[in-house]
Amino acid sequence: MKIRIGLRASVIILFLGLYLSSLIVLNAFFVGKQKLANDAFKTLEMDKAFAELSFISQQDSLKAMKLLNEFHGSLAASDMVQHESQIYSAVFLFLLLVISVLIFIIIFNIITKPLNELRRATSKIGEGDFSIHLPETGIKEIRDLKSSFNSMSRELDSVQKKLIRAEKEMIWKELSRILAHEIKNPLTPIQLSIQRLEEKYELDPDKFSEIFPESVRIINQEINNLQKLAHSFSSFAKNINPEFTRFNAAQTIKDILISYTHKFDISFECEKEFTIEFDQTHFYQIITNILQNAIDASEEDGKIKLAIIEENTGLHVTISDQGQGIPPENLQRIFEPYFTKKKKGTGLGLALVKKLIDVNRARIEVESKIDEGTTFHIYINYAEKK
Repeated sequence: MKIRIGLRASVIILFLGLYLSSLIVLNAFFVGKQKLANDAFKTLEMDKAFAELSFISQQDSLKAMKLLNEFHGSLAASDMVQHESQIYSAVFLFLLLVISVLIFIIIFNIITKPLNELRRATSKIGEGDFSIHLPETGIKEIRDLKSSFNSMSRELDSVQKKLIRAEKEMIWKELSRILAHEIKNPLTPIQLSIQRLEEKYELDPDKFSEIFPESVRIINQEINNLQKLAHSFSSFAKNINPEFTRFNAAQTIKDILISYTHKFDISFECEKEFTIEFDQTHFYQIITNILQNAIDASEEDGKIKLAIIEENTGLHVTISDQGQGIPPENLQRIFEPYFTKKKKGTGLGLALVKKLIDVNRARIEVESKIDEGTTFHIYINYAEKK
């Protein structure tokens, strides 16, 4: 098994080696100094011996001269050794400093170079590029760090691909649920018109011809709305771009209510006719969604009231029911996608209403009281009196 030495251990071993080497050199240096000091002491002893001489004979004088020469030589050697020791100490300390700096620079580069690589790679991941891969080189800690980074990058790449697939699936599921919900609204008037024709045909055949043209007109109108819906949803995933046209808002609401008034207690108040600039298909979807919501919330004998009110800032459309009302804690969430308290609800009708209101530069508010009912307020700017 190959033993891998880590960064910390490498630095410790390196500095321990340098430290021990320094101690060995210094020890040798001081041993030499000690030897010189011993020689100096011997010289001093020699000087003492010289001082005890009596200088009786010529031979004693020669000995004295010899001792003096040796003494002066020892002093000169001692000065030279001391000077050389100072030079060697300065050079040694300088070399030790240079080596320490070089070691620091090398270790610094060993550490910072891979860290800079990691920083650049992290920036690329932050930009969404999860394909980045770092070579797993360097000391053990750096290799382990790069390996962990590469594992994280691969995992993020895998998670991103899964999220993209899940997002696409969610979008299609949402589109299919919204489409199913929106198709139901035009189908209701068609079904009611057919039921009305069947009732008149069986119970009062003479009046069948009277309601037949109107029922056919309603059915054709709802089929046309279905076609517009299909066209609208074909580009729904891209964006909802309103096609602003000028039309009579009151007449559009009256046309919508024809299919409902014979079965539900619905009233409509409008003192004047108003022309608005709005996407007519979106306006139809908004009114039918809120109206269907009011019908679902109302009791069998509950009344639903619609009204158009002229205000200084534009047109004000109200739709009120006498249902059970919406609890305060749910009132702020009714426009959230998938939020519903109905057993068979999708939670998409009012969410789509809010989206259509926003893209048409309008505004919607709702007020509700428990056991009294709910009122939706739609404010459409730039309304013009006809």
